[in-house]
Amino acid sequence: MAARARYRHTEDMEDHNNKLIGQLGNKVHSLKNLAIDIQSELQDQDKTLNDMQNPMANLGEMFKKTMSAMGQLSQGGGSWHMCYLILFVFIFFMLVKYLIMG
Repeated sequence: MAARARYRHTEDMEDHNNKLIGQLGNKVHSLKNLAIDIQSELQDQDKTLNDMQNPMANLGEMFKKTMSAMGQLSQGGGSWHMCYLILFVFIFFMLVKYLIMG
């Protein structure tokens, strides 16, 4: 009788362990799918960042060229062009303020 009870207890433990192994396998499968989804999302975001970086680099180069041209312009003869530029910027911002404020 005692041997039979031990055998039954061992079978119960094996059944319980098999259920736990099955649950663990399901969790591992879920984690694997989650890791694949994260990898896919990271690749998409990396591609998006690379696509955004190229126009920003071009914008930086254009800004450098513009600043260089402004520097050359300011070093040229006379300073009237700077007065006109300042006047234009002032009028522009006043016009924008007027349009926004109503």
